[in-house]
Amino acid sequence: MIDKVNTSQLQDILANAAAKKARNSEPGQNRSTDASLQVDYDALIKQASGGDNEQQKIQKAKELLDSGQLDTPQNISQAAKNIAQSGV
Repeated sequence: MIDKVNTSQLQDILANAAAKKARNSEPGQNRSTDASLQVDYDALIKQASGGDNEQQKIQKAKELLDSGQLDTPQNISQAAKNIAQSGV
């Protein structure tokens, strides 16, 4: 099978690959690429703190606790099961 390989084609392929690699490694003179990074720190801070949605959930939970709506036998039973299964 190796004897059927056309060596002139292989030489052309290797020459083209080498020329392409050489062109890609040359520094671009007319390239106007901006490599600066744009960082939105507000989004990162919100993500780290849980964001607005997390704060709204916390506020809603506080309101439900204060109103006594969470002190039902079903909720107490479910909380006890959750604590027994996964710990405090």
